[in-house]
Amino acid sequence: MRVPIKGALLQGCSQMGHNRLPGQQEGGWPVRQCPECMKPFEPKVVNQLFCKPAHTADWNNRATTRGRVLTPIGMVARITRNGTRGTPAAREAGKTASSYYATLVQRYRDEDRAANDGRGRMEWPAFMILRIQTGFDPL
Repeated sequence: MRVPIKGALLQGCSQMGHNRLPGQQEGGWPVRQCPECMKPFEPKVVNQLFCKPAHTADWNNRATTRGRVLTPIGMVARITRNGTRGTPAAREAGKTASSYYATLVQRYRDEDRAANDGRGRMEWPAFMILRIQTGFDPL
């Protein structure tokens, strides 16, 4: 039977925060608006976007669900240049995909604006600006 050593789990940790690099310590960051609930909050780390983990999960789950629908439609619309390139069948599919894509994006935007009892969620361009400012690099 192994006997745990007191303090072994805390060895090497500082008061500044576990596994945080210098400059990432808790507190002192400018107040931000949570993209999900639109309420102001003070981030605990430099790249924190949401006020609480549940809002991060809600945002990401919704984006994943929407992305699964929009990605194939958007790919067809883009590859066929909205129905102006390819075989006649591909052009028809591209026109239909372009129409579906625009309809779905507008529907999702309306849902976001009506969320949170009319307070809405952050618009996608503003969310992308926030992500870029906090170090997001998709490539």
